[in-house]
Amino acid sequence: MNTINKFFGLLCVLLVFTACNEDPTYFTLENQPDDMHLQASVTELTLSKAQEDESAVTFKWNTVKSPIENYDSITYALRFYATDSKNEHHSDFFSLGGAHEVSFTHKDLNAIVARWVPAGTSIAVTAELVGTVNNQIKYIKPEVSKVEFRVTGYEKNPTYLYAHIKDDATGAERVERMSQRQLGTGIYEATLSMKPCTYYFTTSTTDAYPAYGQDTGEKVKYVDNGNVQPFTNTVTGKRTIIVDTNDDFMDCRVLNIVQLPNPETIRIVGDGCSIGWDPASSEGVFTIENPRYPYIYSWVGEFKVGEIKVNTGTSWGDQFFYAPEPNADPAVNHQLGMFRYESAGGDVKWKVTTPGRFKFSLYLDADDLHTSFEPVQ
Repeated sequence: MNTINKFFGLLCVLLVFTACNEDPTYFTLENQPDDMHLQASVTELTLSKAQEDESAVTFKWNTVKSPIENYDSITYALRFYATDSKNEHHSDFFSLGGAHEVSFTHKDLNAIVARWVPAGTSIAVTAELVGTVNNQIKYIKPEVSKVEFRVTGYEKNPTYLYAHIKDDATGAERVERMSQRQLGTGIYEATLSMKPCTYYFTTSTTDAYPAYGQDTGEKVKYVDNGNVQPFTNTVTGKRTIIVDTNDDFMDCRVLNIVQLPNPETIRIVGDGCSIGWDPASSEGVFTIENPRYPYIYSWVGEFKVGEIKVNTGTSWGDQFFYAPEPNADPAVNHQLGMFRYESAGGDVKWKVTTPGRFKFSLYLDADDLHTSFEPVQ
């Protein structure tokens, strides 16, 4: 009996090994023929910032031919990829529903190819269209159609802008470089000594175009050829010019921002906050959160019932921003005067009356000094 059992066990083991050595069976889906015949309106395209909202290329295609009679719908999706580096450089799919045509603007395409190659570089791009027969009967492999074209993109946000300034009285001209506080934001600024003058902006010190001139009021107009309308300045003194080239704003503002003793450095002190009476604490430094508003300084932290003031330096002998009146509640009284020495008006501090986490902000536009005190999570 033992012999029979051993033989039977050996037979089972052999059967298992035999089964494991069998080649797996693969099932392949039949490729769908390209009935869509995707077409592009251009074969080569140079994108232009001046035309960024205009259509750059239009794609058209025929309807997918379904291999089954009954189905729910046919939908399409399209993506782009760099022809020579598909795996490394590709866009997400754009869902197109049941449409048979789609257009992309200069801005749309530039946002895609700018991630793949530097501005001004021509690149082969493949548009890939996928058509899907949606049904509950059987899975049908999506149909694919492709078309290739070449694209040259433009520089959306150059590193610098250059202000071309012409003095009204003397006619003398000068060029001042404007930088981005945060690279890639498209927001440029420079603090300059101003006199009555006219000014406009270019992206290069040597080339006249592209340029930014005045449209209407504070609005900026992008110009790649022809006349550039300059802005006019009538004030005298140090001013900060801010040019925002983003679509939502496209403007130029000239602001009278307070020039601090230590550039862009102020600190909160007092027993009404977590910093305590340390006039040089690095944890008490205010920050500029938004490059569009470089005059707004904010500190976020824990506040408690007690006194606070704001130091422009690192010692008690430095100038401070003081409260507008003794024991002014920062949550209620938002007046703000210019920084001063204690001897020029006394040690007048704010009095926090509500404990919690707040954002305390100083708006250092010299023409509209004020504060805010807002709860945060």
